[in-house]
Amino acid sequence: MSENRPLRDKIQKYVDEVMSLDAVTSCAIVSRSGHIMGRQMDEGVSAPSFAAMAATMLASSEGASSILHLSPPSYVVAEMADAILIICSAGKNALITVIINNQSDVHSVKNSLAGICGRIGEEL
Repeated sequence: MSENRPLRDKIQKYVDEVMSLDAVTSCAIVSRSGHIMGRQMDEGVSAPSFAAMAATMLASSEGASSILHLSPPSYVVAEMADAILIICSAGKNALITVIINNQSDVHSVKNSLAGICGRIGEEL
């Protein structure tokens, strides 16, 4: 169990960094297979289900872009009436999901996430 502690601590630092971004109300770092690696979400949210769906959304978008002979997406954005979901590719093993309020500047948040996603992609 202690052998996983450094990895858990590293993932928690990334969660904390993402949560410090303006407008982010919750986030999760998820494996490409849809398992939660780290998160800060409201109680009552089914984190395992959410993680699986987020991984599926990104994988489906990557599959669709491949069929169209386009490069894979770096982000998937879903805009709802009361929030915006951003799913960011974080290398070959992980992705980041964030929920921001619907008045937020999506491009600014995506720009802030880019460096974090890059570091996660290199380290995990």
